[in-house]
Amino acid sequence: MRADPRAAAPAMPRLRAAIGFVMALAAGAVCVPLAITLGQMETRYMGAALVAAAGLVGLALLGSLERVRLAMVGALSLGLSIGPSISFLHHTELPGRYAPFVGGALAITVSLSLIGAVGYLAVWLLESRLLGRRRALRLLPLVVWPQLLFLATGLVSLSAALYPALVWLEVARLLCLLMISIVVMNLTRREMVLYLWVLAGSVAIQAGLAAVQFATGRSIGLGVLGEADLLSYRIASLNVFRPGGTIGDANMLAYFFEILFPVMVALFYLARQPITRLAAAAASLAAVIGMFASYSRAAWATIPLSLGIVTWRILGRRVVSLQTAMVLLGLSAAAMVAIIWLWPVIERRLFGDDAGSIAHRWPLAQAALTIFGQFPLTGVGLNNFAVSFTAYDLTGYSRVFLGGDHVVHNLHLLILTESGLPGFAAHILMFLAAARLAFGIRGDPVARGIAVAAWVGLLAHLGHGMVDPGFKLSLLVSQLIYAQIGLIGCLWIHGGGGGLAHLHPVRPGHHA
Repeated sequence: MRADPRAAAPAMPRLRAAIGFVMALAAGAVCVPLAITLGQMETRYMGAALVAAAGLVGLALLGSLERVRLAMVGALSLGLSIGPSISFLHHTELPGRYAPFVGGALAITVSLSLIGAVGYLAVWLLESRLLGRRRALRLLPLVVWPQLLFLATGLVSLSAALYPALVWLEVARLLCLLMISIVVMNLTRREMVLYLWVLAGSVAIQAGLAAVQFATGRSIGLGVLGEADLLSYRIASLNVFRPGGTIGDANMLAYFFEILFPVMVALFYLARQPITRLAAAAASLAAVIGMFASYSRAAWATIPLSLGIVTWRILGRRVVSLQTAMVLLGLSAAAMVAIIWLWPVIERRLFGDDAGSIAHRWPLAQAALTIFGQFPLTGVGLNNFAVSFTAYDLTGYSRVFLGGDHVVHNLHLLILTESGLPGFAAHILMFLAAARLAFGIRGDPVARGIAVAAWVGLLAHLGHGMVDPGFKLSLLVSQLIYAQIGLIGCLWIHGGGGGLAHLHPVRPGHHA
C-alpha cells in the first residue's frame, strides 16, 4: 500500500523551517563571537577584517576564475594608493621612529596590493594545475636579477647591522615587492589595461582628497585607508597643513603623483577613443593639482621635465605640427593663468622661510658620508640607518633634529650608507635595466610610449630622491616603484608581439 503524497506535503514546510532555524543558529554561533572579537580590535584591524570578509563574498559571486583574476589586478592596482593593511612583528620599541617605516620596514605588513598579488598567483596556479590552462610564469632577467642582487647585498650587510631583525624585516618586504613586480610583469593585455585605468582613477581620487585636505586644513576621517593626521609645517612665517591623501605623508603623496603623471600624459597622447582620452586628460590634470597641493618643491620641478620627455618621445616631430602647437599653446596659456592665480602660494613656498628645511640637508649628508667611509662595502646594515646614525656619525650633525632618530634626506646616500657600494650599484642597476627594457621596445608604439613614460616617472622619483629619502619611507610608494618596474617588463613582453590594440578596457569574456 503506497503512502499518500498529500499526507507528507504538510511536513515539508516544517522541515525547511527547521533547517533554516538550525542554519540561523549556526550563523549566530559564528557571527556573535566574531562581532565581539572585531569590536575589541583597533579600527584598522577591524576595517581590514570587514573588507576581507566582504572581499571573500564578492569573489564567490564573480562566478569564474577569469573574473577573480581581474578582481585581484584591481585590488593590486588600487592598493598602491589606498586600502587597509595589517602588520605583525612590530619593532617599534627600537629607535628610529621618526616616521612610519623609517628607512624601511618596522613590521611585516600585509597590504591590499600584496593580497592582490598573492591572490593572482593562487588563481594562476589553480588554472595551470587543476584546469589545465597552461600559462608560463614569465621572469625577465632584467626585472628579476637586479632585485635579487639588491636582496643579496642586504643579506651581506647583516655582518655590520646593529639590529639584524630590521635587516630581516626589510628583506621580507623586498621579497613582497619582488612578488608584486613579477605579478604585474605577467599581466595579460586586458589585465594591463585594467591596471593602468585603476591607477588613473586612484590619481583622481588622491587629488580630490588632497584638494579637500588642502582647502580645509584637516583630516577627513579615512584613517582606516591610510590617512594620517595632517602635520603643521612652518612656511614663510605661516603654519600650513600639507595634505597626504591616504598615502599618509605630503612628500610621499608627491612621489605618488610625480611617478604616475608621465603615465597619465602618455595615456592621453595614445588613447584613441574620446572618452579614454578625456579620462587620461583629467587624470593628468589631477596629478598636477595633487603635486601643487602637496607643497613639494621637488615634485613641482619634475612637472616640466616629465612633460617634455614624454611629449617628445611619443609625438616626436609631430610636436612641431600646427595642431600640436595649438594644443600646447592652449595648455601653456592655461598653465600661466594658473601660476598667476596661485602665485602667492608658489612664491611663499619657493622664496619664503622654510624653517631650515633646506639648510638641514647638507649637514645630514655630511654626517652620512662619514658613516659610509667607515662601512664602504657592507654598509651599516639594510634598514639600520636610523638606529645607527648617531652611533657612527663623526660630525655630530645627526643630532640636528631632536626627538628621536631619523634618516638622511637623500635616497641615494641612504642606500649607499645602508648597503655599501655593492648595494648602491644593485639599486641603480634596477632602474638602468628598466630603462633598457622601456627604450628597447620596437614592435608597438603604444607599449613603447607607456613604458618610457613609466620609466620617466621612476626617473622623477630618483631626482626627487636627491633631497628626500624617497620610497624607503613609504610602503605604498615602494610598492608603486616595483609595480612600475614590473609594468615596464610587461609592456616589453607584449610590445614585441601583437601589441596593445587599444587602451579601452575590454569587456569580461573577451580573451586578451
